[in-house]
Amino acid sequence: MRTTITETGGADPAVAWSRYENLALWPTWSPQIQEVIAATPRIAPGLNGLVVGPLGIRVPFEVLSVDAEAMQWSWHVRLGPVDATLDHAVRPAPGGCSTELVIDAPAFAVIGYRPLAALALRRLVRSDL
Repeated sequence: MRTTITETGGADPAVAWSRYENLALWPTWSPQIQEVIAATPRIAPGLNGLVVGPLGIRVPFEVLSVDAEAMQWSWHVRLGPVDATLDHAVRPAPGGCSTELVIDAPAFAVIGYRPLAALALRRLVRSDL
């Protein structure tokens, strides 16, 4: 199943993009993420790591692509039967920016993850975070 989530907020696009780029910031805007474990502190093509979620669940990931100039990146996650690709983008918008997430995953995973992803994206684009 493929779905798109878009959220708009008052953050400057460069600020929202830096929240994506810097792995240590992920828990500040994504409440389902407790920690990110990776060899480098920033997203980069080919980077592998673990996202630590609720109850200490560790989800392996690989960053597939990063285009900092276009403020777009893509990654792949896999946990048990869930094999997902997530494509992210930040765009300027009146008064701030918007972010778009395209999720390609099994339907049950998309349905379960969509509300959490939408909450995280709303926080990502907030100006007061």
